[in-house]
Amino acid sequence: MLKKAGQIVFAAILGLLTVLPGGCAAPYSVPPQVNAQAVQQETLEQKKLLYKRAEQDNDRVARIAFPLMTANTAFCGRNVVAFDGLSGWTLDAFPPQEQQMARQLFGLGAEVTLSQVVKGSPGDKAGLRKGDVLVSVNGVRLMTGRQGLKQASDLMQQAGLRPSQIHFMRGGKIANTTLTPVQSCAFSVYIDQKASNLNAYADGQNIVVSRGMMRFVESDTELALVIAHELAHNAMGHVDKKKNNALTGALGGLAIDALLGAAGVSTGGQFGQVGMQAGAMSYSVAFEQEADYIGMYFMERAGFDTANVATFWRRMAVEQGNAAIQIRSTHPTSPERFVAISRTHEEIQTKRKRGQALAPNMQRR
Repeated sequence: MLKKAGQIVFAAILGLLTVLPGGCAAPYSVPPQVNAQAVQQETLEQKKLLYKRAEQDNDRVARIAFPLMTANTAFCGRNVVAFDGLSGWTLDAFPPQEQQMARQLFGLGAEVTLSQVVKGSPGDKAGLRKGDVLVSVNGVRLMTGRQGLKQASDLMQQAGLRPSQIHFMRGGKIANTTLTPVQSCAFSVYIDQKASNLNAYADGQNIVVSRGMMRFVESDTELALVIAHELAHNAMGHVDKKKNNALTGALGGLAIDALLGAAGVSTGGQFGQVGMQAGAMSYSVAFEQEADYIGMYFMERAGFDTANVATFWRRMAVEQGNAAIQIRSTHPTSPERFVAISRTHEEIQTKRKRGQALAPNMQRR
């Protein structure tokens, strides 16, 4: 009976699909036919705009991150590297169907070409520019393609903070320069171009800013506030501390699971899961408060004006709604953050007037 009923329903659906196209209302206008070749060309044009926007965003983030990373190495412990301010690419970094576009848009070929020279960085001071083709590093001629990119990176890393001799080609002419790296916190900053939400996070090694956040910030100073906050998370080891807290909570929960199991009560490991979540959440608000506090010092030390950055949290509150204003969960409320950051600015200016070092106040261990 069920099978027969199913067949009847299926037949009815087929009949409905057969009737609908003729019976449904249709548009009256007759738009022009779309040419497939024109669509393909427009697709290429829009991808060009996408790449150009991503390039501009990357340049902006790198320019803002550079002073933050180099001015605060004293707080990054062992996470310090030699930084030259250069990034490169080659044509084979692009999908085959987009290589012609990359050649037209960026002038790329098989040679290692500079895709970014951070403003104010050692590479910039050495006179290198975006679009320069690297020929050799410290007397070693570079290969082409991705092998050449890796080779150039390895040679620069081997030199460390020592000066490197760079031969490059610009406008068909070969020139040379000397590049002397500087110390920098070893945390890379990336943009998540796929994320439209207002977010930024640190994972202990990297800092990621969403495309939505890039559109939300109204100034370089606000973007510096976001990056400095995430830099503080990494510098203070918050990610590892959260992992350790989660492990401690999980072990405590597992102990309860074991005790109840010995008494004949099966918990299915639920207390272990709850303990892990509770452990990960412990000090979460405090970690965020610390990142706000130390991030303000990082900004000042890097030369950014922190006078009005607290207004960022007023705008964030409007964007995120009532929950951000009243509910305190993993983060402080936006009013708390506004007041705390304003107080931190006052604290920093007092230290400036007194000629004191611009270092955050720390508890004695």
